[in-house]
Amino acid sequence: MGLLDKLRDRGWRAIAHGDGALAGAARRVNDTLGRPLASADELADREAFANGYGAAPAASAAPAAPKTQEVAPVVVYYFKEKQWRDAGKLTEVLDASGVPYKVVNLDGDEATQAAVRRDAKGRGGPLCFIAGECVGGRTELVNLAGSGELKRRVFGA
Repeated sequence: MGLLDKLRDRGWRAIAHGDGALAGAARRVNDTLGRPLASADELADREAFANGYGAAPAASAAPAAPKTQEVAPVVVYYFKEKQWRDAGKLTEVLDASGVPYKVVNLDGDEATQAAVRRDAKGRGGPLCFIAGECVGGRTELVNLAGSGELKRRVFGA
């Protein structure tokens, strides 16, 4: 763990367990900024994710089976029950493009909310993620579908 990560962990510990309005405001700002302050465990997990969680499996001597086309996972997240109608508009775009997806309500799931907010980089919900990457809301999704980029990202070249 480098010096920067140690400082980020120390900052996280300072605001994570504090009570009062100031600590609460610091946590909200941290979440809004994509959680630059985080625990050592979370920082290590982020680094492992960036590195692909380990090395690629070794190639076997057996001939490879014919490869089937893999579809990138598509998830639509919405934060509040009132956003359900807007999430439906995202699913309409996905249905029209023939893209399989999953819809997830984040109410009560604080860990996933934090991860989605971190990866969304300040965008509001509902949000669409393709293969773990936030592509944005309805406008961005419509633009991707119109340009053909949506199908390329989900189904490959």
